[in-house]
Amino acid sequence: MREEDPLVCHCLSVSEAEVVHAIRTGADSLEAVGRYCEAGTGCKSCHDPIRVLLQQEARRDLARSRAPKSLRQLSLFDELVDDAGGRRQSAPMGSHKR
Repeated sequence: MREEDPLVCHCLSVSEAEVVHAIRTGADSLEAVGRYCEAGTGCKSCHDPIRVLLQQEARRDLARSRAPKSLRQLSLFDELVDDAGGRRQSAPMGSHKR
């Protein structure tokens, strides 16, 4: 755990980054977060901060889902890499075929 990464669950020493990772990998409730990283399964005093993180991530996902589909599919910063790990000479085939 990094120093700048605060603990959310003090009973079980679970950091905010661990809780956010649990949420981003599919935990969508307090119980699911607890199953994933055990946060909130002790004294339960961290339930409110976990709920806040769940709400923040839900808003983040909603904002992404409202973006035009074309923007969500852009890969401006992705490397064009072939299966052997080298750079591809051409863009991938798709709707932008010539």
